Amino acid sequence: MYIPTLLALVILSTSVNAQQLCNGFAEYCDKPYNSLTYLLTHNSYGFVANPASNQLCPTNVQLDDGVRGLKLSAIRPSNATTTTNSANSIYLCHTSCSILNAGPAVDTLTTISNWVKSNPNEVVTIMWNNLGSFEPDDFFAAYNASGILDYTYVQNADNYTWPTLGEMISSGKRVVNFMDEGADPRTYPWLMREWDYVFETPYDNHNETQFSCVIDRPMSINSETGYMYVMNHFLYGTLNLGSTVIEIPQKGTADVTNGETSLLKQANTCTQTFGRQPNFLEIDFYNRGTALDIAAKLNNVTYTAPSELQCTIYEKNAPDAQGSDTYSSSAETKRIIYGSTALLSIVATAFAVFL
Repeated sequence: MYIPTLLALVILSTSVNAQQLCNGFAEYCDKPYNSLTYLLTHNSYGFVANPASNQLCPTNVQLDDGVRGLKLSAIRPSNATTTTNSANSIYLCHTSCSILNAGPAVDTLTTISNWVKSNPNEVVTIMWNNLGSFEPDDFFAAYNASGILDYTYVQNADNYTWPTLGEMISSGKRVVNFMDEGADPRTYPWLMREWDYVFETPYDNHNETQFSCVIDRPMSINSETGYMYVMNHFLYGTLNLGSTVIEIPQKGTADVTNGETSLLKQANTCTQTFGRQPNFLEIDFYNRGTALDIAAKLNNVTYTAPSELQCTIYEKNAPDAQGSDTYSSSAETKRIIYGSTALLSIVATAFAVFL
């Protein structure tokens, strides 16, 4: 008579244990969201063969590898034909859509939404640079159309006590969203003002000696107490084309920039400076170097590296040609189109040394 009861307990125990991994580690389940370090990819959407790309694989592959933060830039194309508040009004570009155009943000948000739906024990952060000065209604339209709105988390204003990852996972609200400019938390509380909760170190770095641990944004802050912070750690080269200055990510140095002598060194310095570890390590070409291992070390867990990251496998199989690329993700196909071929050819030739 006790066998069914015993069996039920075994099933229940197995179910509970299966739910105890949070962002890949059991140790994270009881950790408040703001106490951990997450790997944040800079311009996460820019991955197709293009000198202005900051990554080497799509967002779903990045998430598969363990990236848990995505930095997106909202740009308004010069030839935009969509109306405001349309789900397709926001584009993901690098500085200008004539340099790198990754298409409507709703497409990338849909990819992220599908991944979140398929991975119920994961908490993901999306950070926006609202360079196109879009209205919050535009972001709502894209989020609503993508299906990701149902997963968005809301943190009450002026509340610096964050839930644990386990609590966020149990609630189903597992996507945290910040925006640097233009947020309206009274209308859309899930799209939070970044500078109310997060500060950032300088991002315009052109050599290894420039990485520093000072507050660059916001320009003024009453007290850093309770704030999380983004440690920007990526390098740019520059190219002047007439009046246009193009910043080129330096893939050729990423193994060093994303390694212990650079990335971990700055993280340790910032930990001493601010009295706590960085919450977000923002980097380019995350599959170069040892960034995932460094994030785990800062969180006091052991990262077991695969023989090869999914991003590296994708990179090896990706087409090398400029222009467009098509990839399949969870039974959907997404086309990413990149801008001005002539301009990119000039840039590629001038900066071949960095690639």
